[in-house]
This record gives sequence, structure tokens and C-alpha cells, in this order.
Amino acid sequence: MTLREFFSRYSLARRATLITVLTLLAMLALAGLTLATLFLRAQIEHSRLSALTQANVASSTITAAVRFGGYDVIADSLRVFDTGPGHDSVAVFDRNGKLVAQVVAPGESSFPSTLVEVSRLVTSVIDASPVQYPLRDDAAGGAGPLLATLVVNPNQNALQAAVSRALMTLGIVLGITAPAGVIVAQSLSRAMLRPVAELTAWAEEVSKLRNLATVAPMPQSGAHEVNRLTGSFERLVSQVAEQNRELKRKQYELKASNAHLETMAFSDSLTGLPNRPLFESRLHEAIDQANATGRPLAVLFIDLDHLKAINDQYGHAVGDAALRATAARIRRALRGTDFLARLAGDEFVVISPNITSVDDAVRLGERLTVWLGIALPEDRWSNPVRASIGVAVFPDHGEDVQTLVHAADLAMYRAKALPSDDSIRVGCATNVPRNPAALRLPSNVVSLTASGRKSQTGKS
Repeated sequence: MTLREFFSRYSLARRATLITVLTLLAMLALAGLTLATLFLRAQIEHSRLSALTQANVASSTITAAVRFGGYDVIADSLRVFDTGPGHDSVAVFDRNGKLVAQVVAPGESSFPSTLVEVSRLVTSVIDASPVQYPLRDDAAGGAGPLLATLVVNPNQNALQAAVSRALMTLGIVLGITAPAGVIVAQSLSRAMLRPVAELTAWAEEVSKLRNLATVAPMPQSGAHEVNRLTGSFERLVSQVAEQNRELKRKQYELKASNAHLETMAFSDSLTGLPNRPLFESRLHEAIDQANATGRPLAVLFIDLDHLKAINDQYGHAVGDAALRATAARIRRALRGTDFLARLAGDEFVVISPNITSVDDAVRLGERLTVWLGIALPEDRWSNPVRASIGVAVFPDHGEDVQTLVHAADLAMYRAKALPSDDSIRVGCATNVPRNPAALRLPSNVVSLTASGRKSQTGKS
């Protein structure tokens, strides 16, 4: 497992704390090792300097003992170094390098028999090397001949004990400093990562919102770098919110455009009524519903009688006003469930599902002719509108769209054949023969009832 994989298993706060603690411990260990090394070197130098000082102080006495006395005198002169527990060891070697006398501290190693072997007394890196002090005959003046060599070996046990005490003290300091460092590292990491935690909480809150315009202000309690990061996030959120607003605006425009296109595709631009495609679709639905419920359905075909004359006499603008007035008057005469459409030019058509019989449909046509003669306050064409109306009823006069519309169209021509002075010109289609062989082609002959009724039922 690599170091990256190991750290990736922990959270950012834990990784920051761990790295901070490890760094702190490493720095403390390095500092402790450096201090221990410096202290050891200082102790060694102090021991050597102390040994050299003692050798210098006792050199005159020992030199005299070497010049005038024997072994016992020399040994007695070395007792000046025996100052108590932990004193240094000392030895005198003659001019030939042979051991003459020695005083060895308790627990210390004895001197070798020759001066050459003195260096073997150093057995570890924490041992201080012996100090060699030459003893010369001062009576000869100047640099007299070498009489002997005084060797002072610093007390290694005392040196090791001092180093041990120092290392123990350092260990105690490190033991106290390490937990304190962990606490400080945790507090520092929490303080440093608090802005990141606040930013994370803010981002989670933003992710739950559907409307970015209501986002709470981003926290700005971190350092300069964190504030730059939060500022970048805030600008990003603002851009996303602006893009969302722009997208919603485009969607609204697209929806409005689609609605406008749908209106243009299925409505008449002059009157605002549904056009032929929408009429045929609604008639299909009405026939299906009539088949399901077993109720009759009426189709009324309305044709204006004098639209061409109005256009020729008053102009097409007035003719358009007459068409709009016709649509408004028919719409006012219809019930809420009726459907009105403009097929073309001067042709309108009504789908009425709420009828009970053919006579009921004819009466609806008669009511339409009456309402066409009543001008509305908002009409720009205030004159009566004359129209011929053909009525066809499902299923008596047709069971599909084409047959039913054709029957209403033929009934409208029957109504046009009525005398022009009649105020009500409504014609009703004849029944569709059940035997196809009995079907006769339409003719221009209009059969009127014997009673002279102005609105026919078309029944023989």
C-alpha cells in the first residue's frame, strides 16, 4: 500500500492532524537528537578541559617527584587527583613510555603498560579521550628534556551518568511535549479546516435547493485562500442560477411559441375559432363518445348568404367585421358543451353533443338564425346576418365524419333553396339508406313539406 492510498482512507481533518503530529514529533526528535549530541560534545570537552586543568595544576609537584623520588613518591604525588567519588584516573609514563604509577578511580579501567596503548581506553563514542601532559625538566631552562608523560583519563562512568541524566530529562520533556503537541495539532487542524467544513455544509445545502436564487450567503470566515475558494464557488453558483433563469425564460418563450404555433395551426386567424383540422379531430372524438354513450350528436353547417355582396359593397375590412360578428353571435347562442369552428370563407360549423332528437337539433339551428340577427354592442357590423343552416344528426344521417359532414352540407344547400324572403332558413338532412343500392345521387330538387314548414326534417 502506497502512502497516498494509506492517507486516502482517512478524512481531511484526520489526515491534517496526523501529518501535523508526525511532523511535530519528527521535529521534536530531531531537536532532541541535536541537543543530545551538542550536550555530549560539551560534556566531553568539559571533561577533557577539567582533566587538562588538573594536570596543569599538579604538573610541578609530579615533575619534582619524578626527578627526585622513586615509585612511591610518584604514586603519592598522584593522590592529588583523588578528590572524591567520580574523580579522574591518572597515570605517569616515563620517557620510554613505560607505566610508572597510576591512580584509578573506582569502576574505571586500569591504564595499559605502555603509552602507545593509552588510546585503547576509548571504547565508545561517548567516552572522552585521555589527556596527555608532558612533564619536562624546568631546571634546564626553556624547553627542557622530557622526563615523563602525565596521562589523565576523564571519569567515563561520571560522563555516562551525566549523559544518561540529560537524555532522561530530554525524554521527559518530549513525553510532555508530544501530547501537548497532539492537542495543539488537533486544535490547529480544526481551526484550519473549519472554513472547509462550513463550505461543505453550504454546498450540501445548495445541492438540496431547487431554486438557486434563494441560496444563503456563503461563509467568509476562513483565511485568504479559503475566501478565494468560497468566492469562486459563489460566482459559480451565481452563474448557474443566471443560466437557470435564462433557461426558464427560454423554456417559457419556447412554450409560448409552441402555443402560438399550435393556435395558428388549429385556429382561424380572423375569428379566433378552431379551423377545419381541429374541427375534424373534435368530431372524431364526439362520434366515439356518442357511440359509447348511445346519445345522438348534431352537426350544423352554417353558410352566410350575402358575404360576397358585403365585400363588394363595403370592402373586405367590413366583410371581416361581419365574419367576426357572425362568430360572436353564434358563440353567444350556443351552450357550453357545443363546439364552433370556421371551415373557410363564409362557412361555419357547430358540433352539439347535447341533443335528444333531430327536432332538437333543428330547433338549435332556428335559434342560431335568430341570434344572427341580433347585433352585439362590441360588433363593428351592426346589421343582421343572414345564413343558411344545414343540420345532420348522428347516427341517423351518418356514422362517420365524412358522411355526417356531407349530409350537413347537402342540408345546407336544401336550406339555401328555400325562398329568400324567409327569415329562418334551416334544412335537415335525409336519413342514410341502410341498403347501399338504394343510395341515390344528390340532386338540386328541394322537397318541401305540405304544410310549407320553413325548416325541413328531411323525412319522407
